[in-house]
Amino acid sequence: MVSGKYSALAGAIAREQAIANLSNNLANISTSGYKKSSVSFESILKEATQTGAAKGFNFDRIKKNYTDFSPGAMRTTENPLDLAIQGEGFFKVQGPKDILYTKRGDLAINNQGQLTTSNGLPLLDGGNSPITVPDTDTSKVVFGDDGTIYIMGPQGTRAEVGQLAIVDIEDKTKLAREADTTFSLEKGGIEIPSENSRVIQGTLEQSNVNMAEGMTRMIDNYRTFETYHKVLKSYAAISEQQEELGTLG
Repeated sequence: MVSGKYSALAGAIAREQAIANLSNNLANISTSGYKKSSVSFESILKEATQTGAAKGFNFDRIKKNYTDFSPGAMRTTENPLDLAIQGEGFFKVQGPKDILYTKRGDLAINNQGQLTTSNGLPLLDGGNSPITVPDTDTSKVVFGDDGTIYIMGPQGTRAEVGQLAIVDIEDKTKLAREADTTFSLEKGGIEIPSENSRVIQGTLEQSNVNMAEGMTRMIDNYRTFETYHKVLKSYAAISEQQEELGTLG
């Protein structure tokens, strides 16, 4: 009986973690560039151990938490500082400690004239240096398909002032989720210049979270959690009855 109780407890904990993961996804459904995370389950005991020593019981746990990098829908904003990357490329930004990667493109220009993310992280160029835009009149800022930045002058003249670093990650499993919509590159990860990505100005990539799918999975996991919880209550009731029987006579 004890094995069954702990098996149900392990299942309940795993489902609770899955619900927390789904809740975070749904909370970011309106966050530009957000990539949903998913979890997979595994049984802890091997088949021989389960059928032998464990007498048919097993224990569930989260096997892996991974990120789905599939593209989100594109939304036109006509804001010159809103950028979307069509393709698998990422923007490079300077995080508090190390270089980070993001698909979020709602940009801003800070008081120092640096091009930053909406939460203040400087965008980087190919040399990993912050990009400074000399004219903060955003209506004059133009981005080329390859991330080149121009300032438009009188009579349609334009001057190049920098270029965004747009990179691909050779193995996206090496990307570790950080704050907001950023990712760090784990040891062994390799970035390469993106050749098949295109920067689209005045557009934002939306979150790739599907509301209907997320809610369906949330309900399914919550019902499974409730089932485990009922099993645990049943084991608790049986234990109380056993204790009472043990005191008879």
